[in-house]
Amino acid sequence: MRPKPHTMVAIVDDDHFLLESLHDFFDAIGIGSKTYCSADEFLASGDVSKVHCVLADLKMPGTNGLQLLESVVKQGGPPVCIMTSFSDTRTKAAAINGGAAGFLEKPINSTDLLAFISTKSRH
Repeated sequence: MRPKPHTMVAIVDDDHFLLESLHDFFDAIGIGSKTYCSADEFLASGDVSKVHCVLADLKMPGTNGLQLLESVVKQGGPPVCIMTSFSDTRTKAAAINGGAAGFLEKPINSTDLLAFISTKSRH
């Protein structure tokens, strides 16, 4: 039996392939992760206070990534990193001004992702 990982990352994205890929990536390096197919699923899960950081897609059906960010910030939740394929200066500024601790462009660079996890996740 493996010991429980110290860090738990929430991955929120409507792209099932990305969810599985990131989950497998974190598993391979010993970081725990939970996946959610939507912001609404994550917010309803009760896990906001149980994870160390959140990786959230920007554009999702229902509640989008910026709305998720706003909700997590209001709850005093963990750091949120917005992920998107649709990056522009205005979108990045909106995310950072909204309280995002990070902003990653897809396809995700694993070095940048690990830098965010190691510096921003609360322990």
